[in-house]
Amino acid sequence: MSFKDKFLKMYRSDRVYLAEWILVIVTGIFVFVTACTWDLQSLTVWSTNVWDVIADGRPRELYAYTIENVYGVHHDYMGSELMSVLPWSIWNLPIWIVQRFFGKPIIDSAVMLAYSKLFLVLIEVVMLIYAKKIAEHVTGDKNKAVWAVFLSAGSTYLYLSVCYQGQNDIFMMCASVLAINALLKNKEKAFVGWSALAIAIKPFFVLPFLAVLMLYEKRVLRILGKTLAAVSGLIAQKLLFMGAPGYSESMNSGPAKQMLEDMFPKNLYTSFGDVSFFAIALVLIYFYCYTRHFNKADLLDKRRLLPKYIVYIITVVYTAYLMFSPFSFYRLATLTPFLYIVLVQNRKMYLYNAIFDIAMQLGLLMKLVLRGSTMFQIRFVNKALVQRFFGYYVKYKENDNFASIDKYLYAKNDLFEKYQKFFAGISVVSAVMLLVLNHPEEKIKLKVSGDRHVRALAWARILLIIPFAALTVYLFAKTANRVYY
Repeated sequence: MSFKDKFLKMYRSDRVYLAEWILVIVTGIFVFVTACTWDLQSLTVWSTNVWDVIADGRPRELYAYTIENVYGVHHDYMGSELMSVLPWSIWNLPIWIVQRFFGKPIIDSAVMLAYSKLFLVLIEVVMLIYAKKIAEHVTGDKNKAVWAVFLSAGSTYLYLSVCYQGQNDIFMMCASVLAINALLKNKEKAFVGWSALAIAIKPFFVLPFLAVLMLYEKRVLRILGKTLAAVSGLIAQKLLFMGAPGYSESMNSGPAKQMLEDMFPKNLYTSFGDVSFFAIALVLIYFYCYTRHFNKADLLDKRRLLPKYIVYIITVVYTAYLMFSPFSFYRLATLTPFLYIVLVQNRKMYLYNAIFDIAMQLGLLMKLVLRGSTMFQIRFVNKALVQRFFGYYVKYKENDNFASIDKYLYAKNDLFEKYQKFFAGISVVSAVMLLVLNHPEEKIKLKVSGDRHVRALAWARILLIIPFAALTVYLFAKTANRVYY
């Protein structure tokens, strides 16, 4: 067999090859070493502040101590609950010891900050291991489960959240995946317990949790009771720090409060008042879930219809949130892994799913960059591992055309700004088509089947983020605003 024939045989195969996994890993490493954002720095220091206040015998003063901002991070207020950093605190104990007893500030060390971010990668791996279990249960096919994990691991969404931004949403996502895995094994107490942990870390999961609960639970009092149990961890944290110095100020000034305020923006004016599309979407989603004819016994149904609905409805809730509410770019990661477990189920849609998935990812990347999101800016190369090869750091200046990708593109051609709506439109229609084409009961029948993997698209989607990360490093190298050591 000739090389060409061997290549074509592999190309048309249903397997995911080692070289493709290596491509995912290498892309992740490149993004990982080229960025060290403010969020990563602040979250890392907050996680080690936990050890400072414990060592000083004043654990309830965590929020007041954080406000002091002893180490000079970008954010003054820790506007989130303790569980959002506590898992990280345990991992970061060694670098806290270095800082506390050897006088080396974490914030000044690219290596220690990279060590901190590495924990997010490990949590991502744990999440993907259990995502594979969910995919196997839902599809009954190990190869499809591998594809779901491969597509999740190589998604722009996870690269942005974990490898680039260093955000702690992955803690919530991992706990939520463990929750759904427990539910599919008919372990409802474990489902509620892991859900309580996910919501205690960040409250986003309460929205899909309620939708999933309504799919199989039809007694209103039980729905209310289980929801109360699921938010018990969040309530416990608030009680723990009630009246603690700096806690109220932190909650009112931090990102959590802003996120809740922005969740239901006014999208439409009616005689009743301003209306939020996301509120409308949630009402319709919950009504749809409650009116499905399922019960708990259906979790073990060999047809796997209820498990399919569970992963699908989680994807619908998160997609509705991202479409109708303002969001930070790294929150796109909440789509993984559930979106990709949905996409691998219907073989007849593989080609169309691949097209709409890459279109959505590229559209969102371009929209986020062109609108001036705090991403792919040269100041975030400062303190990244790659900076060590340059021997200088940069000062960010608004009038520097090399300060960020959007400024660089606008300096080349100001028409780029006009394309924001174009890319946003591509993203919206792609998201809608993915949901429509992949309904659990496969209601859409197309005359032209999409029954084939297109590996070129799979490779391209993995590499989507590389030009953005590489261009940022190029701008870092070209700017004149350098300060040498």
